[in-house]
Order: sequence, then C-alpha cells, then structure tokens
Amino acid sequence: MELLERGDLLPDWDDDWVVLEREWLRQLRLHALDALAERLTQQGLPALALEAALASIRVEPLREEPHRAVVSTHLAEGNLREALRHYEAFCYQLRTELNTEPSLRFKRMLPPQVMTLG
Repeated sequence: MELLERGDLLPDWDDDWVVLEREWLRQLRLHALDALAERLTQQGLPALALEAALASIRVEPLREEPHRAVVSTHLAEGNLREALRHYEAFCYQLRTELNTEPSLRFKRMLPPQVMTLG
C-alpha cells in the first residue's frame, strides 16, 4: 500500500511535461485506491478497504470519495459511531478549510438513527 501513496514522478523536475504526467499519475493513484477500497468492501474485507481509503485520504485529504469509502466500510461492519465520527470530522474539515459542506450523496449515506447518535 505504501507504494500507492508515494513515488511522485521525478519530484525535483519542473518541466511542463513532467508536471502534467505527475498530476496524471497522482489522479490515477487516487482513483485506483478508491476503486480498491470499494472492491475490498464488497468482498467483505473491511480492514483492507479502510487501509486503501485512508491511503487515498493521506494523498489528498479533501477529496470526498475516500471519506465516503471509510464511512461505507464502517456502516457495512455495523460501526455506526465510527461512521458518524468520521463523517463529522470530514464535515468540520470541509467547513474550516473550504467553507463548504459534503455532497447530498454523502449526507444521505448515514441513516437517520446514526445522525442521532452524536
């Protein structure tokens, strides 16, 4: 998993072509981690799914997709408090850093009974 989080292409170079390729690889890495987290959740491997989602978050902390994967994994395991805790922490991060809220899709992931746990 460590290789998926690091290894920027030619990190000390700033040629235009390198910058574009580096960003392409970064995006590819993020989407691969997101897809891996989803697949592992579907296969009933929640610990590995969480690891993949958290790796994606470490690369780009403000992307919603890996945060949804974390919440989805917690919900699949029945860890309602953990799902709510992660959701609320992400909401706080979005408000303080971007002055925005999570998507309606993310808000609807949490059943009403989970929202009353807080």
